[in-house]
Amino acid sequence: MIKAHVIPLILLIALPAIVRANSFSIRDRILTQNFYLETYPVLFKEKAIKDSQIFKDNLKDLTKEKREEAYKLLEALDTDLPAHFLKAIIHYKVINPNQKKLIQVLNFIFIHKILVLRDAIDHPQTQNAPAILNVLRTLTEHGQLTTQNLFRTMQPLIKEKAQLIADVGKTEAFITALQNTKLFTFKIEDHLSGQYHSPLSYLGFIPGNKVKVISENRVDLDRINWLNERVIFKGGVLDMDQPYIEMPMRPSDNGHPVFREDPIFAKIRDLIGEARESIFIDIFLFGGTIGATLSEFLIEQTLLKAAENPNFKVLILHDYATHYNMLEEMMPVFEYIKKARENSPILKKHLFLLQANIQRHPSGIPFGLSDYIKKDEQTFPALQKQHSYYESKIDHSKVIVIDGNTLYPKAYFGSKNWTDHSGGYYYDDAILVEGPAASLVQHSYYRDIEAALTEDPKERKWFYFQEEGFSNENYLPLKMNILKSFAITQDKVPFTGRQTIRLAEADVDGTIKNTRNILIDMIIKAQKTIHMEQLFLYDKYIVDALIKKKIENPEIEIRIILDHNGNFGMNGLPNTIFIAEMLKYGIEVRARKTLGLTASFPDGTTQEYHQKNHRKITCVDGEVILGGSSNLNPDTLQGSFREFGAQVFDAQEGILFDQRFLKDWHDPEKTMLVDIENFQAKIGGKELSKKTSRLINDIAAQLLRSKDLIEKRY
Repeated sequence: MIKAHVIPLILLIALPAIVRANSFSIRDRILTQNFYLETYPVLFKEKAIKDSQIFKDNLKDLTKEKREEAYKLLEALDTDLPAHFLKAIIHYKVINPNQKKLIQVLNFIFIHKILVLRDAIDHPQTQNAPAILNVLRTLTEHGQLTTQNLFRTMQPLIKEKAQLIADVGKTEAFITALQNTKLFTFKIEDHLSGQYHSPLSYLGFIPGNKVKVISENRVDLDRINWLNERVIFKGGVLDMDQPYIEMPMRPSDNGHPVFREDPIFAKIRDLIGEARESIFIDIFLFGGTIGATLSEFLIEQTLLKAAENPNFKVLILHDYATHYNMLEEMMPVFEYIKKARENSPILKKHLFLLQANIQRHPSGIPFGLSDYIKKDEQTFPALQKQHSYYESKIDHSKVIVIDGNTLYPKAYFGSKNWTDHSGGYYYDDAILVEGPAASLVQHSYYRDIEAALTEDPKERKWFYFQEEGFSNENYLPLKMNILKSFAITQDKVPFTGRQTIRLAEADVDGTIKNTRNILIDMIIKAQKTIHMEQLFLYDKYIVDALIKKKIENPEIEIRIILDHNGNFGMNGLPNTIFIAEMLKYGIEVRARKTLGLTASFPDGTTQEYHQKNHRKITCVDGEVILGGSSNLNPDTLQGSFREFGAQVFDAQEGILFDQRFLKDWHDPEKTMLVDIENFQAKIGGKELSKKTSRLINDIAAQLLRSKDLIEKRY
């Protein structure tokens, strides 16, 4: 019999080192992601490797001798490598020889395998982490290796090995060298289940966090009317002296009701109040009375904290190119911040208001149509007047990080915008993270700050509202100081809680875009339930993954609450596109009942407003949540939008989410069935027949299924 006091020691020995630690090495993960970013252009951006037809044509154009070399590589290595990696080796070894790039490719292939093992060890649901850790140590011949020091320990050795192999000139000898390398011949599938193929985030799983999902805010008609009566557009004005602009610090205080009554907004206030070293904000929509109250509070807090800490800094990043008809609501708030900064030497030193650089994203307009829209000095003024950037490139983030480069960082992100008419009464979710992952949230935006402070004259030329003073030109002399203030230089961050998360995002240039893959991975691994609440769902990859899961496991419960897309005025499009197909396979779909009303404005005009189910959140098996700003549509998930979210492993939060979800699902006052059989689309205000409407859905579904092939997205 094992004595009770011995059990904790046995458990301790069995657990991998990362679980036993009381801090997490964020530096090792930052270096790992930097390695991926450096290799990306060589391996994943080169058209001659990506496009199979170009690759085949290049093979045909080789001399007979060179073509035979390529075929030898193909025959010898085909069973050991994914097609993309093999094409890369052949390209840089034979077709377009480049020793430096060949070394990078080999280096990446070797690192890729140990990162798959890393994630299998760190995955919170892994049952045999100690055994996999032993496999990793045997493979690398490092008996003390852990997933905390993996990259820094192995990268110098692996890079040296890659260089030695790349230096082998003859093809036969090159093949032999690879086949005699353990990291090359090691087959992941012999040691792991088929569910592990690739690291879905190069930052990996981040343990030691305290995480909470916050969803509560008022969505009733009284809230909508209160905000409509105080509009600062359509003839309204921003009056900072109004009593409702004051920030209430307690529920009993006067001031803006959003911050007094809504936990989801009160947390933003609290975080700003708690900051001691820095505040980083990247916010898509920021305006109205909510934005005015928050900006006034932020400026007051900046002045107070700067007096206590001479190194205190605040950075606000915002995309001015897209505003979805809310420009009049937002610009007075940004004018207020800009003017306050210009009039205060303290704010000039401690607060930065930067325009996000969206130009590096791939276009969100399908089939290359944006190429036919001319952008020059003559057309750009007209483009600036549109409500959305003409190529559908958007910084869609809703993120705040406080004290990111300290031992006590916190981050808050999700679907909630900070403006009256997109946030004040929408259904939303936000995720609060305290611990190591919060530092990595700020790190993820370091390249966004670099991009905003671009010195490329072509990019600087196309920033919006330059004449109004909203370009970043005046900040360029401060570039190094700003970057230094928000760089993550810490090596380790202490554990704050027990939750593990994995970051899900589309970054500043679409290089990292892992949200779709993480969600599909969750769907594949689901066993009992998949509950989704989404503003949009018309991404073919996710729809197909849901259908495939239901076919494979008919007993699994898949329930989806969607928005009715009332603001588009098309009676449900585009969310209707795949609903009939999903229902056919037994996937249950309901729409959230949202409010719509006609608002009257100070200038005498009226406008129809529709509340949105703005959530973008999924829970699998009551244990794993994926939430953030990413909509489940192609342009968002392919990297055209800057997005941020996280996968959260926490049964307590999962249970709470499922309880809220199912309560609304079964409440006929909250949700309703989607009658897709009787769907009638509205185009240009005209209601179409059921037959024509079905045809529109079918054609749209086929276009979406063919889009990536037509566009040659790989």
